Formats: sequence, structure tokens, C-alpha cells
Amino acid sequence: MKKKLLTLALIGALVVSCGKKEETKVEELYPTEVTSVSEQKVNLDYTLEWTAFKTPKKVGVKGTFDKIELTDVKEAATLIESLEGAKFTVETPTVNSKDPLRDDKLKAGFFAKMAGNITGSFGAFKDGKVAVSITMNGVTKEKSFAYETTDSSVKINGSIDMIADFTANAAFDSIHELCKDLHEGKTWTDVDIAVEIKK
Repeated sequence: MKKKLLTLALIGALVVSCGKKEETKVEELYPTEVTSVSEQKVNLDYTLEWTAFKTPKKVGVKGTFDKIELTDVKEAATLIESLEGAKFTVETPTVNSKDPLRDDKLKAGFFAKMAGNITGSFGAFKDGKVAVSITMNGVTKEKSFAYETTDSSVKINGSIDMIADFTANAAFDSIHELCKDLHEGKTWTDVDIAVEIKK
């Protein structure tokens, strides 16, 4: 009887010990899923305003785009650190200058004459300057923009030239011809860009 009890005790101990080992294996094979800092999504508010120019007096016309996407934003100690390497996409058919007639001309007579949307990315932010890579009309150009920061926001400002930077001659000639009278015979090739990004 004692031998039987001893045998049962040993079998029980083996079963328990095997059970513990099995649990350990399960934990090793299926660890608790934890999202790393680099994978965490950072939600930001951002706006883009462009200013184009017309007439010999260089009168500014402002607008934006209704669909802009900012991706690959990292979790970091500061906002500008989180934006280094971030990418953006601007859907050009969503141009919005708060003037439907003008927007129709911009869509059909300007952006439709260029290849694809506007895309790009931010480089390092240093000493008030940031390198912004912009692809427009199938041409990629790196531009140096100025920036200012607060605890919760960054403002980025710069200028592009439709022809000198992105060889958008066909698009420029088209919009100039469509708006020749309204522009008093003068359409400027440079466009100012102002971006604000907030936490």
C-alpha cells in the first residue's frame, strides 16, 4: 500500500512539474503583445495654407487642400523630433480657395496638367531650418524652409517655384491663359507655403 501511495505521489509530482514547464513554454512562444514606441500612432492637428500671386502688383490669393495626410510620425521628446522623417501627401484635386469658380479652374486648368499628387517628407529640424523633400509633377526637389516652435506646435514657412523647381510649364501656361484677364496679364511662378502642426 505504501509503495502504491509513493508511486502515485511521484506520478503526481511529475504531472505537476510537466504542467509548469508547459506553461513556461506557452509564455515563451506567445508573449504578451506590446506596441513599441516606434509603432505607436501619434495624433496631430495640421494645416497647410498656400499663397499664389497675380497681377503686376503681386496680389496674394490664399487657399488650402481639404485632404492632407501626415504619416510616419514618431513618439519623441519634442514635436520637431517626432516629425523628422515624417511623410505627407496632398491630394491636389481637393484644392480649396473658398471660391468655387477659381477652384474649378485650378483643378482642371492647373493640377490636372501635372503628374499625380504632391508628396514629400521632413528632414532634420536644426537652427530654425528644415529640409523638406517635395515631389510635385513627378519632380523631387529638396527645399530649405524656416520653422518656429512652441511647447505644442511648430510653424513651417517657405516658398516654391512652379517652373524653376518642378518644371510645371504646361500647368502654369494653362492657368495663366485661363486667368489672363483677371490677373491683368501677370501670373507669378512662386508660391508661398505655410504649415502649422500641433500636438
